[in-house]
Amino acid sequence: MYHPERVRDRAQAYINAKDYSSLEWHIERGGKTLSNGQVGLADVNTGTSLPKDPIYRIFSMTKPLVSAVGVMLLDEGKLRLSDPVGLHLPGFAEMQVMNADGNLAPAQNTMLVEHLFTHRSGITYQWQQGNPVAPLYLEKVKLAEQHSLAELVDSLAELPLFAEPGTRWHYSLSTDVLGHLISVIEGKPLALILKERIFDPLGMVDTAFFVPEEKRDRLLPVFGDAVLTPGVAKPKVAGDGQLHYGAPYMIYTAENPMFERGGLGLFSTVADYAKAARFLLTGTDAAENRIISKAGIRALWSNRLPASQLPISIGNLPKYYGYGYGLGGRVMVNAAQSPFYGVNGECGWEGAATTYFWLDPENDITGVVMSQYLGQKMPVCEDIRHMFYQSLV
Repeated sequence: MYHPERVRDRAQAYINAKDYSSLEWHIERGGKTLSNGQVGLADVNTGTSLPKDPIYRIFSMTKPLVSAVGVMLLDEGKLRLSDPVGLHLPGFAEMQVMNADGNLAPAQNTMLVEHLFTHRSGITYQWQQGNPVAPLYLEKVKLAEQHSLAELVDSLAELPLFAEPGTRWHYSLSTDVLGHLISVIEGKPLALILKERIFDPLGMVDTAFFVPEEKRDRLLPVFGDAVLTPGVAKPKVAGDGQLHYGAPYMIYTAENPMFERGGLGLFSTVADYAKAARFLLTGTDAAENRIISKAGIRALWSNRLPASQLPISIGNLPKYYGYGYGLGGRVMVNAAQSPFYGVNGECGWEGAATTYFWLDPENDITGVVMSQYLGQKMPVCEDIRHMFYQSLV
């Protein structure tokens, strides 16, 4: 027996509390819908209603799709996890590491392709404060600007590493480097590769690095702090009681069809990403044509981190207790350590503006939850997942 109203009631509670403008979700078992719906408004500040099939900036939910293409190249023998990154991108052949005192030293470990998949490359993010490299990233790395992915990656090759490759899990621009590496191997733009290998085969009609003009009325506004400050707190409201709009310097363009990134940048819908989630669980399209080998799917969702690098955490956000990390994202290795209901093997990832998906291989379940609040001030998406499992009786 299943009580789907409990998921809707929990989602509605967040809307009633004026924490979020809207929430949308889609949960399947065996490819058949168990629960889906949407609550709230497109813009709570203006009273604008939600459109049919809202379009979301999915930020880091771009990463698992890029990693999936990387695994396809592993399947095809075009790439190996043991390849030095410098073999494909010579700018990364001889890197330096910045020590805590700001001094530079040649990297003692070779940066491998596996390190790009698993965020152990030594690369960082410009908003990852508390390390000596961050100020250089703030100065040099402009994620949302309209320079090319190749130019972005070239700029990273000129900067020192935060840590020795392979020694720490540190959330980073590693997947952007992987995306460019894929583009170099395939000899075509990453956007086209994703379209040919994933979006078209799965029928993902609203997923791309830009939004055509005729669809922009479905693009939801992004709420959040005026300056991005990740953490756990009740979402902030302005003096007039309205939700803040998200940090403009973090919101990527919808109008430039040439914009590409590996770690963010895609726009999508819940309906589209539900198809992606099923694919990331099974490795097949809706007609059960195999796109990724069974071994490749296992590699996407098998922990590759040693115990010494757990638990993983991003900045000052809560640690991912119970999770390791595979080639595609988080993977539950000890559900007893999780603060939310879950099962061993549950896996997936999320985006900075409150988008989230999970896969449950043991129970053949996939779930997608989306809102648009930059900074994810509350664990709303995990809470929806938690309520789903609580509703199974």
